[in-house]
Amino acid sequence: MTLIEKLRKEDEERGKLEGIKGLNEAIELGAADRFPGDIDTVMAKVNKVDDLETLVEITEAIYTANDISEILVLLK
Repeated sequence: MTLIEKLRKEDEERGKLEGIKGLNEAIELGAADRFPGDIDTVMAKVNKVDDLETLVEITEAIYTANDISEILVLLK
């Protein structure tokens, strides 16, 4: 692996980690607003997710879900 490839891979990993952190924060804020009594349950599961697409889906669902069960389904 060349130095450029190594640096590119490190940047991709750093970007992914920052994206995960940002989405986790967005989910936490949204869940606290919409489902305040269930925030601990949701965040315990969200913090185990490392797939950006899943986190984006959860972030979007927070604002359209009628109840917490719709969010928990996405976290299985």
